[in-house]
Amino acid sequence: MNGLDKSLIRDSFNKAASGYDHWAVLQRRLGDRLLRFVTLDQSSMVTILDLGSGTGYCSRRLNRPDFRVINVDLAWAMLVQARILQELETDYVCADAESLPIRDRSIDIVFCNLVIQWCPVPESLFTEVHRILQPGGIFVFSTLGPNTLSELRDAWKRVDFNSHVNPFPECSTIRSAISRSGLENLAIERDFMKIDYPDVIELMRELKGIGAHNVTSDRPRTLTGKGKINRVIGEYKNINPDQTISATFELIFGRCNRRGGPDAE
Repeated sequence: MNGLDKSLIRDSFNKAASGYDHWAVLQRRLGDRLLRFVTLDQSSMVTILDLGSGTGYCSRRLNRPDFRVINVDLAWAMLVQARILQELETDYVCADAESLPIRDRSIDIVFCNLVIQWCPVPESLFTEVHRILQPGGIFVFSTLGPNTLSELRDAWKRVDFNSHVNPFPECSTIRSAISRSGLENLAIERDFMKIDYPDVIELMRELKGIGAHNVTSDRPRTLTGKGKINRVIGEYKNINPDQTISATFELIFGRCNRRGGPDAE
């Protein structure tokens, strides 16, 4: 997936960290659903890596005395917030999901809620996950598909030809990249969710509040004028003429593993 600016992604999430939990309703809902994909019945000590842990909402639900949880996030400010809120001792690593400072075959479970869409080369993330998982280790993930925010994208297209909404990977792209990484037994669930907002401005506020505003390299480099915003609002209402507006989110959930056994590569 091309066009994402990694430095802008980092800066965006650092700026959003202090108010992130106020806006991150969708992230928590998807995180709660993804937690059901995790198997936590092992009798020995389990090491879980929460990849893209943000302020630690899912880490706190994964953590318990007989588990070691490692919080990894690109944005240092997110890890600071997570540490303030964490109830049990855990580890914090500020790192890029596409280049992890984690030992080979050292992790039992990689938990990854809404991170893949922020990776310019998602296959690099899957390759790193394969590398750090122990044989038989589990990778569970959620991400957003290309129909996400389709109404907002269409409204902007009627106003200008610039990039205003982040791209999201196709399900088929994710399948192919995971297969090439060496991970196997992939099971994917795909779903759609519509969320109502009082108006377009509130939707845009939420996207900014969670650090998810436009971070593409070809985004407009000047401030968007009030007149253009008003045109987008008008076009959105033409697409969605109800009193409130709706935004579509395409949800992708997956579970796979690294091949088990003593001879696993």
